[in-house]
Amino acid sequence: MNLNITKQSIRKKYLEKRDMLHKNFSEELKKNLINNFLNHTEISSGRIVAGYYPIGSEIDCLEILKLSHEKGATTAIPYIKEDKIIEFRKWRNGDPLIEGMFNIPAPKEDKIVIPDIIIVPLVAFDDTGIRIGFGSGIYDRSLPFFSDSKKIGLAFFDQLNKKWLPKEEFDYPLDAVITEKKVFIFDKEDEN
Repeated sequence: MNLNITKQSIRKKYLEKRDMLHKNFSEELKKNLINNFLNHTEISSGRIVAGYYPIGSEIDCLEILKLSHEKGATTAIPYIKEDKIIEFRKWRNGDPLIEGMFNIPAPKEDKIVIPDIIIVPLVAFDDTGIRIGFGSGIYDRSLPFFSDSKKIGLAFFDQLNKKWLPKEEFDYPLDAVITEKKVFIFDKEDEN
């Protein structure tokens, strides 16, 4: 079985599903997701929380970044370098943006930070922490450089693929995925 073809068909199915879920995502469900995030993570002064600038039907994490900043945390979003590796640059709502790689908005300021928490977008995930993204591999290549950072996916509950997703050698698992209905924890330290 060709893993690339399998991943492409899963990606197509879940992108369509995510588009539908995004259209029907009420304010109440959004509040649930934000509360689940805030209850699961330690956001305080001195912490660094990195999110992403949402595109398409990705879950909007900008409110989470705003609330993190209000709690005293430094916030950041990705800048994709020429080698297609992410560096996280300090950014908060209202700061200027530039057009980055793949036309994704990125911070104009180039103050690089190492996040304590990295919020990761995804297309689908399974109950082992494997995710499927857009297919460019940017997060899978970049996340190993942030070994001390907690990697948390944001997803709609129905982006959970009940069967295990195909895993390749370079696929980088998440520590947790937070949805509007449930928090999925995958790392051993938090299972107590």
